[in-house]
Amino acid sequence: MDFYNQAPFADASILNSSPFAKPTARVAALNITVLKIEKGMFRDAQFRGIFWLDEEKTAENKTNVVDWNIAIVNCLWFGTRLETRGIELKYKEEGSEILYNYTGEIVSNISLKQLGMSLKAPLIKA
Repeated sequence: MDFYNQAPFADASILNSSPFAKPTARVAALNITVLKIEKGMFRDAQFRGIFWLDEEKTAENKTNVVDWNIAIVNCLWFGTRLETRGIELKYKEEGSEILYNYTGEIVSNISLKQLGMSLKAPLIKA
């Protein structure tokens, strides 16, 4: 997906926690696997949304957090991405579900404000 693969890599200054961050941009997706969550968290920010799930990296992840599930999702944090994988999203199982062959909008960025990213980005395919 272009929005993710073309984003700059995060540097140490952007990786700080920000409890007030929320989903600020979305892109259209076609036929991908997503995680729909009602209560999620990343770097102290809490939110809900539909995220592009990296099934392979999620299966490889061995992180455990009491009372939370962990998924690796391809989503930007303040307009940047990690070099090795997507972000490690914590989420509550209740109200969450994995949707296969999903077509619709997904969260593409979490930040404090919109970063000039289009809410109507080009359609992306798996």
